[in-house]
Amino acid sequence: QIVEAKSQKLLKSKTQMINRKNKKLVDEYLKYRLQIDQLEEESIRLEKNWLKHCLTWSDETEFRNAPKLPELFREYVIRQTKISGEPLSQNYKRKIIEAAKHLFLWASIHKTGYRSITPAWLNTFKQKKIPTRPNEIKSISEEKITFLAKLPVKTLSEQRIRAGVCFLYLSGMRINAFTSLPIKAVNIKELEVQQFPSLGVRTKNNKTATTHVLHITEIFDIICDWDAYIRPLLPPTGFWFAPLSPKTGKLDLNKKTVGKNRSTIFRKNLSAWLQKNETKHHTPHDFRRGHANYLFDYAEDIGDLIAAQENLMHESLTTT
Repeated sequence: QIVEAKSQKLLKSKTQMINRKNKKLVDEYLKYRLQIDQLEEESIRLEKNWLKHCLTWSDETEFRNAPKLPELFREYVIRQTKISGEPLSQNYKRKIIEAAKHLFLWASIHKTGYRSITPAWLNTFKQKKIPTRPNEIKSISEEKITFLAKLPVKTLSEQRIRAGVCFLYLSGMRINAFTSLPIKAVNIKELEVQQFPSLGVRTKNNKTATTHVLHITEIFDIICDWDAYIRPLLPPTGFWFAPLSPKTGKLDLNKKTVGKNRSTIFRKNLSAWLQKNETKHHTPHDFRRGHANYLFDYAEDIGDLIAAQENLMHESLTTT
């Protein structure tokens, strides 16, 4: 039985083996992205997860010989599922495929021995267009956020997450920026948020902007209550999504820095809170979409659309 168990373990490890040279190349590429392209560590972490699919797809075949593999990468990605067995979202598949394409393009330019990586082969790194069903792109409606704002809270953690989702909806902020937002960057009276990397705010691509918060009374009152609670207790450099002690559940007054997994804590708190209240699961980005849709619904002219673009910190109106 011991021999058989070892054989099964060896067989399992062999089926999961990846090429060491490929792994080394991915590490070198991510280092390049961090130092030369100046991506944030959170973005590097995401790309690392996407590129794991590239490593398992190629198995023991070196990347330089990847064009000889019988299965196209996009076809491999289509077959992948979540741990739960559910299919990956179309958007997530697209990110995996684009990350792999950029890796091979970089290798063909910066590394020797990759002549087989041709433009024609790189052109196969396209996701097959499948019509997106409306329910695949989730958003928070004004009615839904009003409902969430009225949910009762029994703990400080629940009060924090309720205030957090209300803030995300009213501001349209990205989750990484919000969870790193210091109190001094929030001006409730003026409905302004200073999304400044110089203040420690982790904005996408280190963009800087003063954005605005919507004033929808029932929802706005929730963030005002939280702001009034934490502001006298924490220094201006303290975080608006205030750290809580895992032991006491109270404010952690000694927390001076925000960790890499800060947004993960928000997601876990959100999931637990929604589940407790038997409410459909939503991601932090759903609240950002809700903010955008609210602005679109009340837009009267192109000026209003441009204002929405600026508040979402998009470079182009097309993206918005």
